[in-house]
Amino acid sequence: DTYLSLSKNVKIPSLYELMSQVRDTANGQKQTEYVLDEWKKNVALGIIGAGFFGTIGAISPFVLMHLKSSLPYMATPRQKVIAALKEISRHHRRSIASLDHLSSNININSRHVSSSLSNVHHDNFLRNDPLKFYDLGSGDGEAVLAAASIGWRSIGCELNPTLYAISSLRRLWSGENIRRRSTFICSDMWTESIEDCDAVMIFGVTPLMPKIAEKVATECNSGTYLMSYRFRVPIDDRFPKKLIDSDEINYKKRSPGKLNARLIYDKDEMRVYQLM
Repeated sequence: DTYLSLSKNVKIPSLYELMSQVRDTANGQKQTEYVLDEWKKNVALGIIGAGFFGTIGAISPFVLMHLKSSLPYMATPRQKVIAALKEISRHHRRSIASLDHLSSNININSRHVSSSLSNVHHDNFLRNDPLKFYDLGSGDGEAVLAAASIGWRSIGCELNPTLYAISSLRRLWSGENIRRRSTFICSDMWTESIEDCDAVMIFGVTPLMPKIAEKVATECNSGTYLMSYRFRVPIDDRFPKKLIDSDEINYKKRSPGKLNARLIYDKDEMRVYQLM
């Protein structure tokens, strides 16, 4: 009796109901799989779209900069930059030692000493600060970071926002000393002042070299070093390397678009000029 009463209270599903439940479960699984597939497709499309527009955004500054400026982007090898800067440091120390010796043997007010002083950046005699290096068109920041790594106070000027962002990230990933000595500026090199630099580097093309020479000659002091990779800077060779009294009056009358400078280093396509 008990079994019969329990059997009456328990509803046993029919075969049709069982099949319906199985079908509903399968449909639910398919619906879930469909939603997941759609979500995956949307995520994939989002990644592809972000990559596409990100690539366009990263490349477009190169195209726009090419339309605005003829200066190319080409990374200068790190070791060549370091070798040139070390030569500048040695040359600078020799100049200081030579003038110290000269000052001790000749009246400091004589015209000969005055002429010699014009070949060395005067401020360097009065301070022990690190020498200051500018890279006009600093690109990915390789030269600036290289200069900072050997003790120079280095500033990079870059107009391309993509390259500026890359160089800034590289600076953040560098050591503390390099971060402290280096700075990057997103700016036009033609409007950036370089009057306080000890050395300035430029990677230009031949047609732009007279304009570069004019900027350097106008803004930089005598004794400043100009580094140029691959392309030569136009030099006004009307004046001798060493001045005599008769030359001093006409010394400042340089040809437009040319530098009164001498070549002090020429190795592996890297050249260093010193302004006179």
